[in-house]
Amino acid sequence: MWQGNSSESEKETSIDVTGPSMKRVSQVSSNGHDNPGLELSDAVSSQQSMQQYTGSRTSVISASVVRSVSQWASYARGRWKRATRKCMRRKPSEESLSSKYKGLAWEEDAVDGITKEHQLNKSLLDHFRVLAANNEDTDKVDLQYLNEILNDGADPNSADKYGQTALHEISRAWNVDVMRFFLERGADICRPDAFGVTPLHVAAALDYEDMIQFLIERGADIEAHTYKDLQTPLHFAAKNDAIEAIQILLQNGADIAAHDYKQRTPLQLAVNLDRSEAAHTLLEMGADAGVQDSDGQLCITAMIGKMTPVANLALNQFHVKDRMTRQQFFYLHLLEPKRTRLKKSQGKNRNEPTSPLEFIVHQGKLDIIMHPVVLKLITVKWNLYGRLGAWILLLLNFLFIVSWTTVAISVSVSSEEDKRYVFPQDWWRVFVVMIALGLTVLEVYREVMEILCSVRKLKDWQQGCERRLTEDLACTHPMWPEERHYIEGQIKFIRNMKGSYSQDPWNIFDWLVYALLIAVLGLHLADVYLVSQTLRMYSLRIFAVAVIFLWLRLMKHVRAFRVMGPFIVMLGKIVGDVLRFLFLYAEIYVPYACAFWIIFGGLTTVPSMQTVPQMLYSLYRITLVDEYEFDAMVAVDPIMAHLLCGTFLALSAVLCVNLMIALLSDTFQRVYDNALANAVMQQASIILQVEESMPHLRHFYDKQYIHSCCSPLKESYDDDIITNPDQHEEMKKLTAEIKDTLDEYLAIQKEAKLLNPAQTDDGNCSPRWNSSLSQQEHLNSLMRLEKDQQQQIQDLQDLREDVKKLQGLLHQLIQSKPTTC
Repeated sequence: MWQGNSSESEKETSIDVTGPSMKRVSQVSSNGHDNPGLELSDAVSSQQSMQQYTGSRTSVISASVVRSVSQWASYARGRWKRATRKCMRRKPSEESLSSKYKGLAWEEDAVDGITKEHQLNKSLLDHFRVLAANNEDTDKVDLQYLNEILNDGADPNSADKYGQTALHEISRAWNVDVMRFFLERGADICRPDAFGVTPLHVAAALDYEDMIQFLIERGADIEAHTYKDLQTPLHFAAKNDAIEAIQILLQNGADIAAHDYKQRTPLQLAVNLDRSEAAHTLLEMGADAGVQDSDGQLCITAMIGKMTPVANLALNQFHVKDRMTRQQFFYLHLLEPKRTRLKKSQGKNRNEPTSPLEFIVHQGKLDIIMHPVVLKLITVKWNLYGRLGAWILLLLNFLFIVSWTTVAISVSVSSEEDKRYVFPQDWWRVFVVMIALGLTVLEVYREVMEILCSVRKLKDWQQGCERRLTEDLACTHPMWPEERHYIEGQIKFIRNMKGSYSQDPWNIFDWLVYALLIAVLGLHLADVYLVSQTLRMYSLRIFAVAVIFLWLRLMKHVRAFRVMGPFIVMLGKIVGDVLRFLFLYAEIYVPYACAFWIIFGGLTTVPSMQTVPQMLYSLYRITLVDEYEFDAMVAVDPIMAHLLCGTFLALSAVLCVNLMIALLSDTFQRVYDNALANAVMQQASIILQVEESMPHLRHFYDKQYIHSCCSPLKESYDDDIITNPDQHEEMKKLTAEIKDTLDEYLAIQKEAKLLNPAQTDDGNCSPRWNSSLSQQEHLNSLMRLEKDQQQQIQDLQDLREDVKKLQGLLHQLIQSKPTTC
């Protein structure tokens, strides 16, 4: 190593000796001690002494240069260049190391009267500050200069205003040999800064593998905790996505279940800060995903919300299969936080944690909801109280719809012109109206309570998240800006979040129905007191529209049942396609409507376009390729009639309608491909609705059932069970084909065995046959038998190939069988 760096070191040293260090070199003799001969003042021998001094000085400088080169050549003084390259490779946003950790802090304004020791300490730290500010790959630490100031009395453990020593800066960006240089001169490898951050924390956070290994070998505390947030180097590696650092720390005995001040493990901290690669690595190395912090927040909940692929991997921990005993275990209690109000801490009320199922439903995680553990949780809740609640909601809404339908029909068939209700024969009509009105009040009350509950839950969740983030923000280090910026961004994001109630189109549809019912009820009551035909006409019109909307609303409560769930989701998706189609259709319809009115509008010769409504409806009929008065339009203006009708028919009927069909086909395919997932999602949505809007159902079941009976839930397990009916039918068909082929194969083999002895007997008895049969007939018989045998051999070969193909298909089908729960 000395030979490889000798030329460069000699160049650097030859430059250094001409500077301030020249005085120290000129005062040292070849043996390294002070030379008193330099102070001789004999005037008689001055010339001779001067010559001797010159030669001695040259030899001293040469010897000092050689010693300096040999001393520092064994140290690599450059930057850790791989840090920037690795950071750039993993972070396409060109994030540099300084965005994570700024290094040493600059001193405040200079103070008069500082001691020499303080000045030396400042010079030591300033050397690294200047290099950090320069930030060039060719920068090198001047170990000779640092050695001089350390020998002059500088403290190798000198710190900046945040307690950070030179070791913190070296762990950030410099070669391991620079760290070795300081440790050889008494630097404390375990000394933390004012926040409890050690050099190992820095190296772990920046994924500096060589430095981590070196520090651990030199005795660094692998379980050192920071002062405020009580985080270990593994926590720092996890929250900074340092994959290699995580692996090295765990290989050297770091505690994968270490807790910080909120009882968060490194995995939970990585999830909270959206570090998916670190979370994935920790899961692969055995981290527990079923943990929760001191606030009751589940690790899997945040994982579902921020990193879906990692959440799928984590959910596998909650489903254990024992093939030997043919049993499987579902740890459902790890997916369900306890529904108890947490006690106040430091005067602040801790709100209930959000369940993973709520995150899955609100964010529409179709890929996670089909995980066996989530499916089992939904099944348990559905059997426990979901089915009963869904039927209650369905029956109440069915009664609500039937009552209003009865009111609308009774109003329409009333024959009295001077009185809308005649007593006592119309008492039942009044009774039905009162039932409909009472059910309407009940439904509106439920909707209002659902809105208030949604607003309250959102507010509590925002306050809880903001409080937790603010606590984390108070623990951040001033020289670690990335974590602070992320937390501040999360606080702004949470403050701007909106409630989920308005995001469900069915809730908007409900209020549209309620508005129609309130309007029609007001018109009907006005008609009862005023007895006006105009009011009756308008009330009947609104009744007709309201009844249609009421029956469509029933689908909201039918979607909980898996048979109807996908189709209702499909209708909801189609609404968006229809709106897009209507916009495109309006772009064509409006200008053509104006053109038709300009040419044919208001003419008696074209009756269908005498008024604007008639003209608009006539254009709609043209779109549907229905009958329209083309001959009458030709009689008025043949050129414009052919031009307008032809182009409008092509654009509206051909282009727009076919585009609409294509959009609907694509929507149907997308929804149908995820039919089961959509059905399960709708079922889970109804379960959450029952939990929020019907809390009284909890009196009919054990609130702690999942925690007491599903920790774990044990069920039988068999790999050979096939639950897919289509795959089962395919297996039956394939089995039948294999049986038929084997039967045919055995029959041919049996026939071949019967023919072979006959051929042998024919060969042995041929002299006897010559006496009764001609030789020609015998030869023909032998040729026929030989031909039949060859054909049978060929058939056997074909059957063997078919059997091999069927075996391969059967093996492939067994391997591709989905995992069942």
